[in-house]
Amino acid sequence: MSAQTFKILVTGPFAAGKTSMIQSVSQTQVISTDVVTSGEESDVKSHTTVAMDFGTYCLDGDDTRLLLFGTPGQARFRFMTNILKGHVDVVAFVIDAEATETHAVAGVELRALLRDLRVPAVIAVNRCDDITVARRLARSLGALDGEAVVPCQLIDPDSGREVVVEILLTLLASMESTKAEVA
Repeated sequence: MSAQTFKILVTGPFAAGKTSMIQSVSQTQVISTDVVTSGEESDVKSHTTVAMDFGTYCLDGDDTRLLLFGTPGQARFRFMTNILKGHVDVVAFVIDAEATETHAVAGVELRALLRDLRVPAVIAVNRCDDITVARRLARSLGALDGEAVVPCQLIDPDSGREVVVEILLTLLASMESTKAEVA
């Protein structure tokens, strides 16, 4: 996988940890459209993404680059997800394990997005340390058995890098599958 650039859509519900993930792993300054949160959302967090977050991750000694595009989580900004999802190689779907009130809507969004894009997904289950709990939650959202699931704490750069490793492994598996189909 050298001299390649891949577009990763980092998406999921409001306050799931998308911005935290990009901030924890980006090797360049993150471009962010965070603004002060208003209304009921301000009870959850002080700032929110209104257009996108953008960061990059490059493999050491390799020309492989991940372009990380983070979407807003609120329904009123969903049009940004539609704009950013073009030519995506992998979806990194971030869900907060503790925000159970977001799970039902997140499941609908995940299934619709993957049905539309037909690309592999990595499910990052934030604020979770237990792989069994993370897998159970991902499956309840509609993730398929073959899709990667990562329990994580996305404010921790090491945990964010574990998600990046799964993204890279998912990309590699997808490329191998495509080669096998062509041959």
